[in-house]
Amino acid sequence: MAEGQERIVEPLAKFHAQVYKNGRISLPSHERKYFGIGDHDIVELIVRKIEEGKIIGRGWFLAQLTVKGRLTIPQGLREELNINDGDFVEVLLLGFIHVEDVLGKEGIRIIRAIRSNEYKLISDEDEKRLLSMIGRGIYHMLYFKE
Repeated sequence: MAEGQERIVEPLAKFHAQVYKNGRISLPSHERKYFGIGDHDIVELIVRKIEEGKIIGRGWFLAQLTVKGRLTIPQGLREELNINDGDFVEVLLLGFIHVEDVLGKEGIRIIRAIRSNEYKLISDEDEKRLLSMIGRGIYHMLYFKE
């Protein structure tokens, strides 16, 4: 690169999103499809607060997608940038991680169980069986066979 020339760096994607209740936004379906990003994958983002065509603040964060590409802008970031329900923000997608590649299928099942607030009522015998499984890993404790 010649002296004085700057390399132009582009995000994977740039889009605008409306902020919904509790700071939720959605990664557009066409972007998810293009990059093969699925539910539970982790995305790296920059969010920009724009007023009158000017960027007045920006923040970086990681988020895990939920159903239909939904994610939440961290509350502290929303407060510092004064991002409110109904606002529009500009979003830059910097990268993503396929959770299944990192955690495997068992990890995905655990994440789904946590997100669904899954629980089971258990008997004294179930409790004894669960206690006997300590050391085998959380997956076995969550999905013990009756």
